[in-house]
Amino acid sequence: MHGLRFLFHYLFIPFIIVSVSAQSPSDQTFISMDEAIARALKQNNQVRASEYAVKQANWNKKNAWTLLFPRITFNSRYTWIDDSTLALRDFSRYFDDPNLPFKIPKTVYQNAYYSSIDLTMPLLNFNLFNGISLAGTSEDIAEHLNESTKRTIVFQVIRGYLNVVKQKEIFEIQREYSELSRLNYEKAERLYKAGRYSKTDALRWKVEQQQQLSIVTSSESDLRSARIMMSRLLNARRGESFDVENRIPSSLLKESKRLLTLEDDNLLKFIDLDDEELMTANAALAAAKESEEMSETVYRNSYNAYLPVINLSYSYGWRENDTWEIDDYSPKTLMVNMGIPLFTSFQNYTQLKSSYYAYRKDQENFYDQLQNIRFVLTETVNKLLNLKTQKELSGISVEFSEQNYRIVEQQKQKGLVSNIEFIDAKLNMQNARISDINNYYDFITGMVELYYLLGKLEEIIE
Repeated sequence: MHGLRFLFHYLFIPFIIVSVSAQSPSDQTFISMDEAIARALKQNNQVRASEYAVKQANWNKKNAWTLLFPRITFNSRYTWIDDSTLALRDFSRYFDDPNLPFKIPKTVYQNAYYSSIDLTMPLLNFNLFNGISLAGTSEDIAEHLNESTKRTIVFQVIRGYLNVVKQKEIFEIQREYSELSRLNYEKAERLYKAGRYSKTDALRWKVEQQQQLSIVTSSESDLRSARIMMSRLLNARRGESFDVENRIPSSLLKESKRLLTLEDDNLLKFIDLDDEELMTANAALAAAKESEEMSETVYRNSYNAYLPVINLSYSYGWRENDTWEIDDYSPKTLMVNMGIPLFTSFQNYTQLKSSYYAYRKDQENFYDQLQNIRFVLTETVNKLLNLKTQKELSGISVEFSEQNYRIVEQQKQKGLVSNIEFIDAKLNMQNARISDINNYYDFITGMVELYYLLGKLEEIIE
């Protein structure tokens, strides 16, 4: 069983299992929630990738601006022609007479070299202006996505941190009950050998002990998985392992206690936001809105394909001759070129329609995402409302089950109840305590999720 579990983790998260399993508990680094958040914002691969995306978008915008500036290039070419072609083209050989009053210059060479410096510059090109606008919007989108990624990682770190603390607490409770079951089983074995317990009573305690051992193994696996997830979020290196401090930050405790005292209507007011407030709060939604606006800009800019394009070009060259030297006269050429599309086989029209429907698609996706965010917010608040009630119920259940266990334990000592009734009372108390712990941590995690969706995580972080 342990081998299969190791193989599973090895296949899906290989480098983490090496760094975590190779460490003994004493080698683990204990880290607070604030320290975990700070490390994740600095070391997490997703955060790094989003920061690089912002830098890439910034340089793309600069590149869009450079397209407006002139380009200067040096060009040089070498040409060779065969003898027969040279003979056909070189007319100067027919006038190779020193008595002639004029001389025909030689313009054709078998080995010819030509060099020039060329300058090109756009004078009017609306596509280049639109490219600058789109590059700026892309940079805004990258910044929003970067902020969204950071908030998501912070939320995942807080949730992972709370999960480790919860699993450690549950694991300790399970170990206590497992130890108690072991003592009861050993006692039952002694009483059975002494003839004071039946075989059924002894086997019932053995079954109960095996159940507790199975629960402890499961709890240990859950705790190990929670620690692995934390190490993954913190980008643990080989030979590095993390564990969390066994406490919930006071800021989370304080805010959770405040929410537990709020009326249901006051909790629902948390999500009573208009579209603008929701986009301000949710960075991912703001990025989606920017993406929709960029699609609209692309659609509007498609009309530029029907507008003229004006370019300036200037060339300073050295006439073709039979040497590498830059000699003889230097021709200079200045040209302003204007191009007006008259007929492009409907390429402009089809591109215009395609960009229009791309814009409408992104518009529908944005409003769908907006409604999804509202739905998730509503579900999160409903979960908190349910957990409030469950927390109150589980607290009362713990008090009742502990009182009932003490009574049954006293009756057991007097021989008034059976082993099954005593074990059931103990299991009920155990389940009640675990249920109360789960409800408590689930409520705090739900509260963190609510603040994450509202873009207010900084309000509950110490």
